[in-house]
Amino acid sequence: MRWIHVVGWLALAPCLLHAPGAGADPVAVANPGFEALYLGSNLPPEYGGDVPTGAFPTGPAPAGWTAYYASGPEAGMYIGVLNPGTSADHAPDPPCFPDGAPEGDNVVLLYMDGDDGGGEYGVEQELAATLEADTVYTLTVEVGDIASCAGLVPPYTSFFDLDGFPGHRIQLLAGGVVIAEHTASLSLEEGEFGTAQLQITTGDAPAQLGEPLSIRLINRNQPDEPGVSGLEVDFDDVRLDATPVPAVPVSGWAAGALSLALMALGFARVRARRA
Repeated sequence: MRWIHVVGWLALAPCLLHAPGAGADPVAVANPGFEALYLGSNLPPEYGGDVPTGAFPTGPAPAGWTAYYASGPEAGMYIGVLNPGTSADHAPDPPCFPDGAPEGDNVVLLYMDGDDGGGEYGVEQELAATLEADTVYTLTVEVGDIASCAGLVPPYTSFFDLDGFPGHRIQLLAGGVVIAEHTASLSLEEGEFGTAQLQITTGDAPAQLGEPLSIRLINRNQPDEPGVSGLEVDFDDVRLDATPVPAVPVSGWAAGALSLALMALGFARVRARRA
């Protein structure tokens, strides 16, 4: 009976060593695609906050988000919501994004009226989730380089020269401390969106353990087209996943060595009891 007991544990050992980790869990983000009604802006009241195609309403940060200024608000900084529509929606006027928004109808816009640069600014959101140990966090955001295009809805019904790109910054924070960011160039064409993604793996005791997570989307405000009246960055489809760090798989050799060690321990116990 003692031998059967030892063999049972040996048979179970490889299963314990190779137990798979849990899958990714989406972290809740409020208004991740900026589809909520955009209220309190300069959008004509008859729309009731439902942004129509070709409108550039600006005002407060979109629902669920707050304005962020690295060095305080400056003249010419605008935050708003854009419903870019598609080429068909704008014909014969040029569209801002020929293929429309990556997700849903709307995107958040961060527009700087001028070409002199200035402080960084954008929108941010504190989440209900907190930083956990031994977890892989993956933040994915669609970033847009808006093309020069025509506004179709008052108060903006003119053509906007939006050539160039002022740079973007995407940050993941815990307790107000930046723990990861993405600033790499996406090599976007005018009127194109690209996917930006950052990832961080926490250890068993991260410094901000238990602190609330936040997401920040930023216009870096670094003009690259002198003389252009304004430069804009657009963001859409904000996604954050949390994945528990999987158990480290043990090689066949290590598993065999452990099995032999357990077997030797079993024999030693049996001999000790007989003695």
